[in-house]
Amino acid sequence: MGVWQKPAWLTGDEGLLRIGPGTGGDEEHTCPSHAAAKARPALFPAHRSQLPKAVLETFTLGPVMEVIDRVEFGGDSPEAALAALASRTPGLHPGHRRYAEHAVRTYLGHGGAAGGASDRLRPVRPYWVVQRENGKFWEMYAWWRRYESADGLTREFRRLRHGTPKGSTPGEIAITAYVAARGRTAPWPRKWRNKFQPYGPSSGPARVRVVEVGLGDGRHTVEFDGTVQEAEAFYAEHGHPHVTRVVTGGDPVPGSSCIDCKQFTGCAAVPRTPGVLGLPSQVRPQRKVSVSDLRYHRECPAQELLRGLHLPKDDEYSSAAKLGQAVHAWIEHLHQRDGWPACTVADMPTEAENWTSGRWQVSDEEAETGRQMLLHHVSACPFHDAALIDQVETEPLRVVHDTAAQAVVIAKPDLLYREDGAWVWHELKTTRKARWYHDDPLEEYPQLALAVVLLARGAFGGDPAGSRVEVEVLRPTGSHPYVIDPTDPDRLAKAMAVLRKYAGPWREDETYEARPGRHCRWCPVSRWCPSNTLAHEPETGGE
Repeated sequence: MGVWQKPAWLTGDEGLLRIGPGTGGDEEHTCPSHAAAKARPALFPAHRSQLPKAVLETFTLGPVMEVIDRVEFGGDSPEAALAALASRTPGLHPGHRRYAEHAVRTYLGHGGAAGGASDRLRPVRPYWVVQRENGKFWEMYAWWRRYESADGLTREFRRLRHGTPKGSTPGEIAITAYVAARGRTAPWPRKWRNKFQPYGPSSGPARVRVVEVGLGDGRHTVEFDGTVQEAEAFYAEHGHPHVTRVVTGGDPVPGSSCIDCKQFTGCAAVPRTPGVLGLPSQVRPQRKVSVSDLRYHRECPAQELLRGLHLPKDDEYSSAAKLGQAVHAWIEHLHQRDGWPACTVADMPTEAENWTSGRWQVSDEEAETGRQMLLHHVSACPFHDAALIDQVETEPLRVVHDTAAQAVVIAKPDLLYREDGAWVWHELKTTRKARWYHDDPLEEYPQLALAVVLLARGAFGGDPAGSRVEVEVLRPTGSHPYVIDPTDPDRLAKAMAVLRKYAGPWREDETYEARPGRHCRWCPVSRWCPSNTLAHEPETGGE
């Protein structure tokens, strides 16, 4: 891994380093290069984006924090503060507003300033900041909510989670505890690239706490509770290595965080592939999208937006879906073995065992169905000709920038391997259906259409002429393989048409209106949608 170097397309002062618990922590995807650039707030692109801003708010906790601020610092009642959301700019989707109302009432209803974790604490508006001069100017802070006792001897940071507490990384907890222990008060800087301006005495508390609060259910967990000395020791063990890793950075690893990275427009690790989604060039707010997002949007635009906000979800997996995931996980584990040996019957579960577990646990009967599917994979395993294979990646994340559609397109093949210099995209599907809804696999599985276009465009390198898309359909009765040639003009044209059908309405949409229907019953975010009237009604019939 390399050491981060300032790219030529960034300008400004590299001397200010600012680290918070969200810098290089547990985001959905963490790129070392992104984290290193984020830790340097005075650096910015030499040529700023001229693309318009999104019409709707996409920061899930933004309106929640605003309302709590109005209650704790502005003296508003919760009802008055929540009413102000109606005129907020940028606007809130009705589902986002419903979640914000629930989150605020949950938070305030479980103790408000106490958060269910402490007694007699008061909210603190200024930030706590630690500053150091060591060759460069260092700042450490935490954006999380801040509380302290009346005598100032106890300080508490509170991290708000969308659903339930899930635990922060030791490095994030250590930074937060240390900032609470040694930080001085300071207002938010007028510009992000400016230093904090601390004021007041440097004497701090005697005890600090770090708490996580789930806004979905009101539960909380105490991540750290100790003296100032214990916070310092915890920082020395976990915080300092975390800070060093972040500022040192490394090679870019493209992923979902590319959309927010100030290095993105010049990052060589992201292929620029105009027209991947089959859309004409247009000026739109930059978005990220996957084929799953496009499928959700086609069913109901509101569902796609609310999923993207990572709102708390109900169980979205049927027993058939859980079984499919279990089959995928078993085969993925086998395909990660050194040397890529072909799967054999001996690698599969025995008839007497329920081999599923954890999140993908299913009944004994379902497990036996899955075992039959696994046995049929043996003959279709792509590693029978492993001598020709020189690279294998299971569930890799691939990112391309469609500069025409202004979209960061994210793909995640089940298996990607290079055979005789050409990339092969291998998808695994499980079903008990004797046939598909569509006669063409590109219509049935639109991710195959994206695979065809990316391989045809050479987005992954290698020799496009030798590439192919493999589809392995596992049924209890057998394995049915399909092969698609990305260089076939008819297949490529069909793939582009499929993507255009899905991506066109998505790209034009700025309001994400709900499309109520029977699917509301199994939509995992339907409880946040004001348009949903069917999610909790009993089934009255079948197809």
